[in-house]
Amino acid sequence: MKKSWRLWSLLSVAFVVVLLVVTSLLYGLILYQNSRYMRKTESQLLLDLGQQLAIEPQVQSALAENKPSEELEKYTVEVAKIHRLDFAVVMNMQAIRLTHPDEAMIGKHFKGGDEAPALEGKNHLSVSHGTLGESLRGFVPVFSIEQPEKQIGVVALGIRVQSLSSLIKNSREGYTIALLLSIASGIAAASALAYYLKRQLHSLEPQEISRLFEERNAMLDETKDVVAVVDLKKRINLANIAASELFQRLTGSQASLVGQSLNQLILDEKQLDFSRTAEQLYRQNGQDYLFSAAPIIVNQKQIGWIIFLRNATESLFVMDQLANTTAYASALQSQSHEFMNKLHVIYGLADLQAYDELQIYLDDILSPEKEFSHRLSFLVQNPQIAGFLIGERLKFAERKTQLMIEITPEIPANQNTEETKGIIDLYRYLHHSLLQFSLGKELPMTIHYEADQLTTSYLIYLAETEQLQLQEHLTTNFFQQMLQDRQADLTIEVQAELLTLQLKTSYHEVKT
Repeated sequence: MKKSWRLWSLLSVAFVVVLLVVTSLLYGLILYQNSRYMRKTESQLLLDLGQQLAIEPQVQSALAENKPSEELEKYTVEVAKIHRLDFAVVMNMQAIRLTHPDEAMIGKHFKGGDEAPALEGKNHLSVSHGTLGESLRGFVPVFSIEQPEKQIGVVALGIRVQSLSSLIKNSREGYTIALLLSIASGIAAASALAYYLKRQLHSLEPQEISRLFEERNAMLDETKDVVAVVDLKKRINLANIAASELFQRLTGSQASLVGQSLNQLILDEKQLDFSRTAEQLYRQNGQDYLFSAAPIIVNQKQIGWIIFLRNATESLFVMDQLANTTAYASALQSQSHEFMNKLHVIYGLADLQAYDELQIYLDDILSPEKEFSHRLSFLVQNPQIAGFLIGERLKFAERKTQLMIEITPEIPANQNTEETKGIIDLYRYLHHSLLQFSLGKELPMTIHYEADQLTTSYLIYLAETEQLQLQEHLTTNFFQQMLQDRQADLTIEVQAELLTLQLKTSYHEVKT
């Protein structure tokens, strides 16, 4: 469980950290801008409200008479209360207060020293320390309505810095709640996204994904069959080494197969049905292949196919080799059982002195047909070749043709499996070609071993047209490539209706 949690934890922490950094920066920027906005708004409010008070008749009258009034005091207190200000003070040109929230301060000089610019007729903002503490102040000069050029006093409005900080703090509460909700939502979204990605990756860790990727590449590259992945438009998205080599042989190009159209690899797609999952026989450039295509399904939707292309000839050769080996093993098994039975019969006939019957029996068991497997086991020390010849003899027998095999001298053992396989493959192709024709009752086949070389000869009686057809079979590019790969040589001689085939192959005896 811990192993499957690591990627989830890593993704969750990464998303949450990014979210916290981004939201913290955004939160700090918003608070900074909000603080500036609140200060600017309050400053503008002080000046705007001061200009409104400067034209109020009660203010004009009190300043013109230069004496405080109870009505003006109530009015300024009410205005300050409505606009949430800490004070609204009206002073004359000597900075003597005519109004103040604390009535004891009325008639006294304005405290702070920052009223001078307003007494000179200028709107002014400042932060200074007064009787109510440190505050943000706005000063607006008051001019007489009858004589607009004559300044008769100043209106001062203020809000304590502590009160302004409280306003800013209160405004931050909404942002803080929004921040906490955003973080909580982000953490939940990050966890859900991490869980989703984890499931998409089949609960695999990055190291496991890397290892599987390398294993998949190694498996595809080492597969001798052609393997390719195509999308729905028949474009190749992935191909192994065998597919690239086939593409290079077909086109002579060294370009990458990925991104190419499938018809660069399979020349005639019309022969194939991609909806069938069973193997299909496909022929291309004289070569037979077994083709199969499996759909690739992602989230219950097909996105393409994976294609397999196998050499049909090699597959059939392997099947034949297995069948021949089985036949050889069965022959050896039956021989071991029959040997003791035959000894008992011979002993019984000799004991009864039935010499005539014994001679008939010996002639019967020593006939070439019945003793072929027995003789072959002595003449051919290579069990793979022996098993193959037994199977081939049965094949020709099914076509009413007796394969007369003559071996001189005995064929020794050979530990080079590739060399043995090459010889059997050549025999198999030759016999497959011969079985396409009517060969008569007997087909002589001679195998001669000498100086690490097997020389195999066939004497075949065929009409002229069939001889031409057989020669065409034996001159195909595929068979010529087989001969070249196995360092073998085939000669064909024609004399009237007699066609002689002579195959020479390397065969090295086991050195003891």
